[in-house]
Amino acid sequence: MNKQVLKVIQNALQSEKELFPLNPTWQSLHQQFNIGRTQGTKLEISSQDKAELLVLVKEATGIDLEQSLVTDFAAMPREQVLAVALNEKLAGLAVKKNRLAVKVLTGFTLKVNGHAYLLPPCGHFDIALADFSSTAHNCILIVENYRCFDRLANLHLDLPTDYDDPLVLYRGDNSYSQQAVRQLLAKLDLPVLVMTDIDPQGLLIVQSFAKVTGFVAPRLTDLEALLNDRLKANPELYTKQSADCQSTLDNSQYDLIREVWVLLKKYQAGIVQEYWLQSGCKLIVHKL
Repeated sequence: MNKQVLKVIQNALQSEKELFPLNPTWQSLHQQFNIGRTQGTKLEISSQDKAELLVLVKEATGIDLEQSLVTDFAAMPREQVLAVALNEKLAGLAVKKNRLAVKVLTGFTLKVNGHAYLLPPCGHFDIALADFSSTAHNCILIVENYRCFDRLANLHLDLPTDYDDPLVLYRGDNSYSQQAVRQLLAKLDLPVLVMTDIDPQGLLIVQSFAKVTGFVAPRLTDLEALLNDRLKANPELYTKQSADCQSTLDNSQYDLIREVWVLLKKYQAGIVQEYWLQSGCKLIVHKL
């Protein structure tokens, strides 16, 4: 029995009605377990039928629908569901919901929750947002692209002293929640640096963080040279994104964002941040 079937049964058990629309779920229950009596487009479920459904659900799933609500499972992790059901997959919380991928620069230790951890250069620390309470790092660096996050040691980062020991966060994807990243930023209240692709959407990402203080990218002269290099600049990044981003970027509150946006419009192209892994291009913090 899946969650949809259990919800239909529980709704019937909580109702004083005895007639229910003969939908596919009730049709299947009637045919499979001889529950109820058809009356045209309705199915009559008597008090005796409801008692039998309670027993049926208990035997099939381990759930006592008199004690547990199926809707409660939506907020439960798998191990908690196992306390009241046989199938852990009834849990509503995704296995990796609200988890974070974090790491540090080479030569630094990860300082989280009062402890220090030494990580391999191409490894990271996976932690639930709820378990992350504090950090001793002096800022946060958010990296948009997973390859750059994973190969952070290969980047040529030139960070000033006040940003020299960042807690590095992967911005997120289908496995790691971008919302969890933003919730952590609110909890830690530290200066935020952002490293993204140099394209219209990337610039929007940078300015979307409330406490952003810096944009990690090449010097503007180096960036312009890259945008002028047809072997590196990608026109599609501009043409596919510019229309949706133009108004917001034209009116950005940040001078630096508007300056980079002018370069993107001039060359009508963008640069993906994977180039920083192969070019040895120095990345600096542009103050916002």
